[in-house]
Amino acid sequence: MAGRVLRWERRPDERPNELLEAALRIFAERGYASTRLEDIAASVGVTKGTIYHYFATKEELLLRAIAHYHEQAFVPLQRVLEERRGPVSASVRLFLRRAFGQLDSARLSVLTLLVQGVARDVPHAYHQWLENGPVRGWEVLAELIEAGKTTGEFRRDADSEVIARVTISGLVLQFAWQRYADGVPRVAIDADRLIDSAAESLLHGLRPVSRARR
Repeated sequence: MAGRVLRWERRPDERPNELLEAALRIFAERGYASTRLEDIAASVGVTKGTIYHYFATKEELLLRAIAHYHEQAFVPLQRVLEERRGPVSASVRLFLRRAFGQLDSARLSVLTLLVQGVARDVPHAYHQWLENGPVRGWEVLAELIEAGKTTGEFRRDADSEVIARVTISGLVLQFAWQRYADGVPRVAIDADRLIDSAAESLLHGLRPVSRARR
């Protein structure tokens, strides 16, 4: 229509991020292999050529979208370390809440894509997700556990890395499975219950043995 201003013309500085977010959403809905670049372009009202202006290939778009997802996810998580005050146990609870407490249906779909579909379709994209997602997450949690050991709040003999790996990996898998809860009702679980109970179990196992018990 004559005189119509396209969204890209109004906000050209937002083009890459909007394409990245649309790509993650559609990859998650349809799977990487079944998604066409035309589908992503149409969802944000641009042409396929606009995508190629910013991304050379569909695979590059996926890789950049995963990096964008991680950047958004880990800024608030890193702040838990930088702004830590009071008991380390409180920081651990906050970390788990920030990591898993904002997973709406769209984010759950993306998580499922990363855990499952990408591993088969684009293995090195899956490696990127592992390196900058779960691995980075359990490294931050292990650092918090080490801080608690230093202050005496946690047991000094606790294996920080293994405990962090098991906690993060278990929560990632449980949340990824929620996408299938309609078909397998027993998979479903309240998110707050899952996060809070996981945090309590983790912290209970880290508490030092009292002198009286020894």
